[in-house]
Amino acid sequence: MRMAKQIKTIIILLFVTVIVVAQEQEVEFTADRPGASTGTGVVAKNVIQWEQGVQYDGDGGSGQFTFSNTLFRYGLFKGVELRLGGDALIYKEGDKWHSAFSGLSIGTKISCFEGKGGIPAIAILADLALPKTGNEGFVVERLAPSFYLLFDNPVNDWFSIGYNVGAEWNGEDATPSAFVALCLGFSINSRLGCFAESYNNFARYGNFYGVDFGLNYMVSDRVQLDVAANIDAANPRECWAVSCGFAWQINNPKR
Repeated sequence: MRMAKQIKTIIILLFVTVIVVAQEQEVEFTADRPGASTGTGVVAKNVIQWEQGVQYDGDGGSGQFTFSNTLFRYGLFKGVELRLGGDALIYKEGDKWHSAFSGLSIGTKISCFEGKGGIPAIAILADLALPKTGNEGFVVERLAPSFYLLFDNPVNDWFSIGYNVGAEWNGEDATPSAFVALCLGFSINSRLGCFAESYNNFARYGNFYGVDFGLNYMVSDRVQLDVAANIDAANPRECWAVSCGFAWQINNPKR
């Protein structure tokens, strides 16, 4: 019970912190959360952005909290950003709660083409999970790279299609798994949007088919809040998760 209260307090403090920073925007805002797929947007030069989620996994009834997809993004140049990420876990074994850190990852996203007409916007995303940066059993044993091609097709003012293809290594197997995602995004109004997506991992040890859906809301020009849910399409009753989070453009350098 005490652990649950602490988790609730942390979540409330996170959201209060980001809501109080509402200010006018001078650089374009782009967020990579929520959802498993990633958009082509890159933060502007010198921008620092913090993206944070809190996720609860059903996991057959055992339950696990994840301070998930913690991501810091920094605009290095126009069209190039640096990324630093990691996940903190709070999980239950028997009657006891435990905590762990899954390790750090570093990466970059590079915008290759902004899109024109029916030609999609294109970006490259590269990540590298680092060994010995987290708790044993949760962190990779060796360097684990991931590479993705990201595409975005705005169909009109309120509907867009995004899709990703990539390769992911787990730090143990020399053969990567393939990642494929398709995301449908809808703008309900200037601040509220929703999405639905399908994402798949194809690996030697088995395949995973997931479905996500959720909402995102712009509290201000520099802060976005979101809620989402996802399920394992092959086992939706046992494998599901719900999450909430934010994306906060911390600074606002002039163009």
